[in-house]
Amino acid sequence: MSNELTISENSGAASGSSATEGLTGGGERAGFASLPVNPTRKAEIASIMATDIHRYYDEKLDREYAALLEAERAEINPDLVNPTRPMDAEQSRNSLCSSEAGRRLVSDWDELGGFRAHLANVQRDAADMVRPLGGNREQRVFMERFDRHVPEPARYAVYAEIASGTLYATPASPAEVKHFATTSAGKLLVAEWGSSAPERVAMLRARAKRMTDAMTEEDADEFWTWFDELPPATAMSIFRKMAG
Repeated sequence: MSNELTISENSGAASGSSATEGLTGGGERAGFASLPVNPTRKAEIASIMATDIHRYYDEKLDREYAALLEAERAEINPDLVNPTRPMDAEQSRNSLCSSEAGRRLVSDWDELGGFRAHLANVQRDAADMVRPLGGNREQRVFMERFDRHVPEPARYAVYAEIASGTLYATPASPAEVKHFATTSAGKLLVAEWGSSAPERVAMLRARAKRMTDAMTEEDADEFWTWFDELPPATAMSIFRKMAG
């Protein structure tokens, strides 16, 4: 998930679309990051590494060098690159701060205990949701679709909800659990959760309401349309994490 959380393997240079360029809209993601292929810059850093190792580490050129190497690998075969490798916190902050909605999210996280801590938690939880979907290609495709079809403010509402952690909600009624089980994913999860289904369904309902309340009506419609079209296995992966 995406442009704001992970390192994009395709900042315009790789042959395939980036995991968020299709999923969260395109361009570099605020949470998962990468650089375009740049042989000249790579040679410059290699020279510094060979002649001034202290500068190499003091200026954090080791990170840039690693990103350039990964960009080269991604250009050859994007499927070799981990699509959920976390973006550096400062890169993520800069990416988020390019829009008003992103600046609000950064400000909220700063006030609620620190941007870095919340970002790291969201990056970890987003990766946990995506990882069960398959190999690097399947994960990247999911993220690309998320970036492409979910409006930016809605994406940030999702990130904010993930960052909020677990919450208490009054257990769902039998009717609410039954309604949740009317979908293929819901039916399988209710059977999987057993006696804990009322608590988990209630948590999902509470999270869904909070996310919807944080979006405009138009953004919420686009988000839930995207979500309703997910394959059952994908929806289950997200539900498990959000209800855990």
